[in-house]
Amino acid sequence: MIKNILLTSVVVALSATAAFPETQTVRQLKNCGSEAKNSFGTHTEYPADDEGAGYVSFATEDVDATGTRERFTLVNCATRKLVQLNAQYLLTDSSKGLPGNEDLFAFATALAKQNKLANEALFAAAAKAKGYEVINGQLPPKFSEKATRADCGCRLFYPETLY
Repeated sequence: MIKNILLTSVVVALSATAAFPETQTVRQLKNCGSEAKNSFGTHTEYPADDEGAGYVSFATEDVDATGTRERFTLVNCATRKLVQLNAQYLLTDSSKGLPGNEDLFAFATALAKQNKLANEALFAAAAKAKGYEVINGQLPPKFSEKATRADCGCRLFYPETLY
C-alpha cells in the first residue's frame, strides 16, 4: 500500500513538472551582448570590445552541467576576415586543472593589454604558439542574419566599414 502511494506521488510529481514548460530568461547586454539562462545552463555573448585599428572582438561562453565552452572571435571590420579560437573545459577533467594553454579569455585579455589584437596575423600566431586551434574565416555578407552580431560590433565602433 505504501509503495503504491509513493509510486503515485512520484508519477504525479513528474507529471506536474512536465506540464510546466521550461522557462528561459534572455536579457540584452550593452555593446551587442546578450545572455540566455535556463535550468540547463547559461549562454552568454559578452559585449563587443574595440581592439583598435578597425578590429572588434567577441567572446561567447556556454556553461552547463558538463562544463564550459568558450569562443573568442577577432573581426577585421574593413575586410570582414575573422580569427576564432575555441576552448572547452569539461567537469570530468576538472581534477587535471586547466589545459596547458590556460583559460581562453585570460589569454585574449592579456594580448589585448599588449595591443596584440589589432592584427589577425599576430593574434593567430600567438594563439598557435600557446597551442590553440586557430580558425581563419570570412564573415557572411553585411546585414545578413548570420552576421548580425559582428555587424552590430562593427557599426558600434567602426560604422564607416559598413557603408
